[in-house]
Amino acid sequence: MPIHLVSRVLEDFNAGDLDAFLAARTLGVSRSRLYQLRAAFLQDKPNFQPGTSGGNHRKKWPSHARQFLEEFLPLQNPPNYQLVADELLRLHGLKRARSSVEAYVKTHFPHLLPSSPKKPRTYRRFRRAHIGELWQHDSSIHQWWPAERKQLLLLTVDDHSGLNIQGSFVEADTTWNHFLHFRNAFQRWGIPEIVYTDGLSLFGASSADDRLDPKSEFQRALRGLGVAHLVAPTPQAKGKIERRFGTFQGRMVTLSAHAKTSSWAEADEVLQMEIARQNSKKCRSTHSVPVEVWEKQTSDKSHRMRPVPASRLLDLHLSLRFSRRVNNDHTIDFEGMNYEIAYTQKKSVTIVHHPKQRFWVVEYLPNVIWPPILGAFSL
Repeated sequence: MPIHLVSRVLEDFNAGDLDAFLAARTLGVSRSRLYQLRAAFLQDKPNFQPGTSGGNHRKKWPSHARQFLEEFLPLQNPPNYQLVADELLRLHGLKRARSSVEAYVKTHFPHLLPSSPKKPRTYRRFRRAHIGELWQHDSSIHQWWPAERKQLLLLTVDDHSGLNIQGSFVEADTTWNHFLHFRNAFQRWGIPEIVYTDGLSLFGASSADDRLDPKSEFQRALRGLGVAHLVAPTPQAKGKIERRFGTFQGRMVTLSAHAKTSSWAEADEVLQMEIARQNSKKCRSTHSVPVEVWEKQTSDKSHRMRPVPASRLLDLHLSLRFSRRVNNDHTIDFEGMNYEIAYTQKKSVTIVHHPKQRFWVVEYLPNVIWPPILGAFSL
């Protein structure tokens, strides 16, 4: 996670704008680690570096204590961890807090614990305090208009305002189509702090056309732009955007049928009209109009958005990457064609690829800025 975002979360937590639960979840750390980070942050804000937690320093429990647990735990239903801690101290001189005993037992002896019937879990939905703090993103396959195949809708929603940031119809759920979608969103609205998706199943087997690991490509692109990526732990945890898809399905199918939609361009026109309407309607849960919330925080500068970088940097980061061997005649082979490049001592080079558009050949794998370019070609 970018250092500037870690610092901002700690600043908000220290000021009371974020509670410990939400701050720890945003940073992906425990509550105790959160307080350690805050202490280090307050001691030296300008030079703050998060570092790592330092690992597990707990010593291994003695064998006689483990044997006691194996004999004692089956006698309890439900387990009384305070009683276990008391007996460990009395019989074996091993002093441990009740919470430590519970954690140890659940980690090392889960098979000795009685199983309890599962209860439906209740998920609390927290709305972020600022626009741009978190964007929810997902895809939905549906028969959005009459055609031989179903179509995919990519949708991105701002968590605080409820504004529909970007909607795009695409033919396939590929990494590149998501890159094009986000590029349009970034150029129109700016760069958010966090993008929130499911477990990247939206870039699953159907993205095989990219011939790459979709998770690493997607997260690499966001990291290059300074955007953190959060993954929803369960389908229920992203219910907000799932309900948004339900709203669009209930409207777009009827609107498309009435407009006699028969092409991608006509479908996109209907989609953009409906997005504009939804953004201008009062939300039933917040009793506010999304576009008005966005404009208010933009005008009073309380938002979390950052300016969009130069188009050239978007070209670099929102791209697919390949490695190619340099031939003896200073050429490379790519997609069945041979291309001449500038002289380089490198034996292999990296291709920055925009499918069906263009590609660049660079000397080494890009990081934040463009490395030396050996050739640029249009497709």
